[in-house]
Amino acid sequence: MENISKKVVSISEKKCLGYVLKPCIDFKLLKKVGYIVVDEDSEQEYFLNFDNIMKIEDCVLIESSSVLEFVGDSGEFRKRVLSNSGEDYGVVRDYVFQYRTLKKIVTNRCEIGAKHISDCGDDIIFISFTRKRKKFPRAKKEDSVVTIMEEKEVSLPAVINLSPSYYLGKVAFKTLLGMNNELIVKEGREITRQIFDKAKKHNRLNELFFVIK
Repeated sequence: MENISKKVVSISEKKCLGYVLKPCIDFKLLKKVGYIVVDEDSEQEYFLNFDNIMKIEDCVLIESSSVLEFVGDSGEFRKRVLSNSGEDYGVVRDYVFQYRTLKKIVTNRCEIGAKHISDCGDDIIFISFTRKRKKFPRAKKEDSVVTIMEEKEVSLPAVINLSPSYYLGKVAFKTLLGMNNELIVKEGREITRQIFDKAKKHNRLNELFFVIK
């Protein structure tokens, strides 16, 4: 996802304040309004509004730490998606945007168009299909309401290599986060023994297997 894991730097304080953890979404507007930033020392989470970002290149530049708003643990990627009638569509794993507009939610079970979000709380995103066709369109169709992932897309290889020697020295082509969205490895970084042990601790060796080359 764009700008995830980039360092956030205060110009006036000449200090790195943390890194971008994930986007912050206004579910009423269905838009990305800023980022959640994590202080690497305290692991506290803060909201950074796009209006307070001065420039984004290899890092995110802001005027000072005073523009960061404390939010605690936002838990964005632990939200569960339920229909208004109580059907479970899984836990949020990713969001897909077109520029800053939210286009769809990706859960561990399916993909859902943002236009079907009816409400959102701290733990639950409610969706509704009451005004849509009763039958879901086929997968891969552009206007799909819900695209259930095909078995071949989510199935894992019969054996995942658990030997450290398989991972060490390889490069991650995608950023990998842990159980509480803690950074395990950043895109473009070489896998070290420390990264391997951290992935194992967070039960993310399967995911690490798929993001290295």
